[in-house]
Amino acid sequence: MAEEYTAEPAVIQAGVRQIDAISESVGDAVKQFWSDVNTTAGWFGVNDSFAKEIKPQETQEREGSIKTAQSLADAILAVSNGTTANLKNIKNTQEGNLAAIQQSAGKRSNGRH
Repeated sequence: MAEEYTAEPAVIQAGVRQIDAISESVGDAVKQFWSDVNTTAGWFGVNDSFAKEIKPQETQEREGSIKTAQSLADAILAVSNGTTANLKNIKNTQEGNLAAIQQSAGKRSNGRH
């Protein structure tokens, strides 16, 4: 039995729109997170011994959290971009196959094989 390949471009496009909306929401959340986190920078003080002890670790953790959030947003966007590229490939394949079928049907109706 031959394997079958099917795809529904309209359903895939709807999924891409949903992924785009999620990506936008995550991007907005990252921006808000960045803004909120930066308002707390320096909570440990400036020149005292506690500040000098805490600042390197706090900076590393804050920047790491922001990079992680941004990586998540980038990953979601990459899924959307990859799905969009696959959708274009699916549509091109379907259009090519339909054109070949129509061309083949036209040849048969003219008595040619």
